Amino acid sequence: MKTSFGTKTGCRLFFCLAFVLSLSACVSYPDVVTVPEGTNLVEFETVNQVDSNKIGATARWSGVIAKVDNQKQSTNIDVLYYPAQIGGRPETSDEPTGRFRVKVNKFLDPEIYKKGKQITALGTLKEKETAKIGEYEYEYPTIDQAKVYLWPKSKPMPRLEYYYGWYGMYPRWYWHGGRRHIFIVGEERGKAKPAAQAKMKVNIE
Repeated sequence: MKTSFGTKTGCRLFFCLAFVLSLSACVSYPDVVTVPEGTNLVEFETVNQVDSNKIGATARWSGVIAKVDNQKQSTNIDVLYYPAQIGGRPETSDEPTGRFRVKVNKFLDPEIYKKGKQITALGTLKEKETAKIGEYEYEYPTIDQAKVYLWPKSKPMPRLEYYYGWYGMYPRWYWHGGRRHIFIVGEERGKAKPAAQAKMKVNIE
């Protein structure tokens, strides 16, 4: 029995979509900042209000390190707040919406926890702390006794590119005759490398 190209293409698209959905379903926060199911977490926007009083509540926020200050037996990290993606990594495509402070009860090496690195913190809210940014006094919503996760540098996931031609939509590795190439697009945008080659027979009716 012959199968039309459109049906084959539809099957490929279906399985690709199912694969992507299965990956997203497995995404979760790193263990160090995971909370039990049903835990009530306070949103940053709520605490960032001037008259907010959420002392003692649990917070888990993500962002980008702005400053690290090592105390005698602890470390303060000032963080630019960004909304968290599904797995917890901060979404930095827009501007930050505020700052918060993280207090960790141990020494954190400032050469590792550098300015500009992405971080997620989990802990208990305490009174806001005031510190100067230049001459401006800024009130920091503060997470106390925090556990922190430092995100590794992100790498773009390889993607399968589809093109639309005379025979309808087809993936980049599909070629009507001759050799076919499987192209995986990696970190360098606009450059694709052939991952495999194979001869392919095509029946032309």
